[in-house]
Amino acid sequence: MKSDVRRSRAPLRQLLYVEWILLGMVILMTLPPMIIYPGQIIVWAETGLIAGLALMGFHLPQRRLPKLVYNAVELSILVLFAIKTGRSSVLLPLLPLLGLVVVIRSCQMLRGWGRVAVVGVVFALHGVVVFSRGEVPIPETIAQGLGASPTDWQMAAIKTNLIVFFGLVLVFVLLLVNALLSVYRSQQELATAHEQLRAYATKVENQATLQERNRIAREIHDSLGHALTAQTILLENALLFLPPQADRAKDYLLTATESAYEALREVSKSVSTLRTNPLKDAPLGKTIPALVKDMCQPAHIVPNYRVDLPESLPEDINLALFRIVQEALTNIVKHSQARLVQVRLVAKADRLHLQVLDNGKGFDPSKNTSGFGLRGMRERATALGGTCQIWSAPGAGCRISVILPLPNALVHPA
Repeated sequence: MKSDVRRSRAPLRQLLYVEWILLGMVILMTLPPMIIYPGQIIVWAETGLIAGLALMGFHLPQRRLPKLVYNAVELSILVLFAIKTGRSSVLLPLLPLLGLVVVIRSCQMLRGWGRVAVVGVVFALHGVVVFSRGEVPIPETIAQGLGASPTDWQMAAIKTNLIVFFGLVLVFVLLLVNALLSVYRSQQELATAHEQLRAYATKVENQATLQERNRIAREIHDSLGHALTAQTILLENALLFLPPQADRAKDYLLTATESAYEALREVSKSVSTLRTNPLKDAPLGKTIPALVKDMCQPAHIVPNYRVDLPESLPEDINLALFRIVQEALTNIVKHSQARLVQVRLVAKADRLHLQVLDNGKGFDPSKNTSGFGLRGMRERATALGGTCQIWSAPGAGCRISVILPLPNALVHPA
C-alpha cells in the first residue's frame, strides 16, 4: 500500500463534515451584513466563488498532475475572493475560514512539502490582506482601551497578532489532519493485512483439506475397495461351486454379488469425486450452467439460470460456490419433486450473490437439523466470511441465498 491516502470519488467523511461546518460558518457570517447592507457587502461574484469552492470538495483527484491543478484552482479562488472582499472589513474573517478549507483538502491530496507550500500560500495571502488594509476589526473591549483612534504601532501590533494567531491555527489544523490521515492509513493497512491473512489461512485450510481428501481416498481405495473386490470374487467362486439343486442359496448369492458390485461402484465414484477438481478445466461461469443442465435434465426439471461473474475469482470462492450449487441441486433432485429450478449467481458491488430457488414440496427447516448437506453449505459460506440463509415451508418450495464478500483486489482494481 502506498503511504499517501488514495482518494476515489469522495473525500474522507469526517474531514468532509469539517469542511461543511467551516463553509456553514462562512454562510452564517455573510447573512447579517447582507441584511444590514443589502447589495453593498457581498455580490453574486463572491457567492459564486464560495459555491464553487464548496462543490469542489465532493471530488478530489488521485493522480499527481490533476492534484496540482486542483490545488492551483482552489488557491486562485482564494486569491479572487481576497481581492473581491479586500475592501470590506466586515467580511475579512471569511478569508481564514475558506483558507482552512483549502488546507484540509490539500492535506488529503499532497504530501510533505506540498502541504507546507499550500499552508504557506494561505498564510501569506492572509498576511497580505491584513496588512494591506488601513484598519481591521477590533473587539469592543480592546477598542475602548485604545481610544477613538489607535496609533500606527498599535494597529500594527493588532495586525501582527491576528496573523500569528491564524498561523498557529493553520499549524494546529495541519497536525490534526495529518494525525487523522495517519489513523486512516493504519486502518487501511490493517484491513489489507487482515485480508491477506484470511486468504493465506483459507489457502492453508484448502491445502490441508486437499491432503486429507487424498488420504481418505487412498484409505477407501486400499481398504474398503480391496475388501469389496475380494468379496465379489469369493461370491463368484461360490456360485461356480454351488450344487444345481441349491436354487434358493443361489438367489441369495446373486443378490449379494450384485450388492457388492454396486457398493464397489459407489466406492469408485466417491474416490473419483474426492480426487477430481471440478473447476480444473473450465471457469465457474461455464461449469455452473453445465452442472445445472446435467442434474436437471435427467430428473425432468426445467432449469433457469443466470451467471454474471468477474473474469477471475479466487480458487476457494470458485470451489465453495460450485459445491454449494451442487449440494442444493442434489437435494432438489432427490427430495423436492420440483419441476422448475432457478439459479442466479451474480456480482453486485463488493458482494457475490447466489440464489437457488425451486417450486418443490418444501420442508420445515427447523425440523431438518441433522442434514450434512445444508450444514456443509452454511459452513462453506461462513468460512469465506459470508452468509447462507435457507427459506422453505411445506408446499412452498425452497430458496437458498448465499452472499460472499469479494476480495478487495476485485472491488477496487489497481
